Amino acid sequence: MRNLNYVGLCLAFMLLAACSALPATTSNVIKENTWFPVGKILNNDSFEILLGDHIEQVTFLSLDVTNINDEAFGTDIHQYISDQLLASEQVMLSFDTEMRKENGQLQAIVQLQDGTILNEKLLELGYAKLLIVEPNIKMENVYKQIEQQAKGNHTGVWINAEETSNEDVTIKETRYTGISLAINKREQKAIISNHTLTEIDLSHWKLLSVTGNQTYIFEEFILEPGEKITIYATENQKSKDLYSYYWGSDDVWDLSQKESAELYNTKNELIAEWEE
Repeated sequence: MRNLNYVGLCLAFMLLAACSALPATTSNVIKENTWFPVGKILNNDSFEILLGDHIEQVTFLSLDVTNINDEAFGTDIHQYISDQLLASEQVMLSFDTEMRKENGQLQAIVQLQDGTILNEKLLELGYAKLLIVEPNIKMENVYKQIEQQAKGNHTGVWINAEETSNEDVTIKETRYTGISLAINKREQKAIISNHTLTEIDLSHWKLLSVTGNQTYIFEEFILEPGEKITIYATENQKSKDLYSYYWGSDDVWDLSQKESAELYNTKNELIAEWEE
């Protein structure tokens, strides 16, 4: 009987030792000051981290990163971000008041293994603009200074003297009547209509795909009373619309999941929204 008790104790100790040896990455808990393996680079403002058999999407806290479809800088920025993340292999994340965006993505300050804070580097190189969304404001003053320095040095997107920063970096909701936003996912198009009796200057307004975290920035354009403008995902879609523009080279609206869209003016005021 004593021998059986001894064997049982040994087996119990071996089981405890095996459990303690399991890697920490099998946990799905997101913790600060923890290194996470880098997965796929999704686009210029989001990438994946691996937590064992679990995958999380990460976006850069308080940044409006230049879109991959931007003709001047999009591809170079994507290459830079990919090189930095893949060379680091792992990243450490820290957070503000809200760990996640409404679409579920983690919004984080991203640190590489060599000590580089990637958020700050993107601002410094002029690859991103500051975009503060309350209540996540802890980096506002630091990031403002970095952006202003990049702007003064005419670095990245700031090489264009006409490029504007997000003047009011806090996104505000506004009751704006007379403009509607509609999305036709199957035809990959967004339609903005002016139901007012006055013209609307859409120049430099932003159309945002919330789920895909993609942004279309309008060029100089006046939307006349009673008229509409259509933004297609790609030039492959043929249009008979009076006013039609094209987002880029890839589909924007995902048919397999619920989508939402938002339209912002140059003061980052929410003008119109659409959701399924």
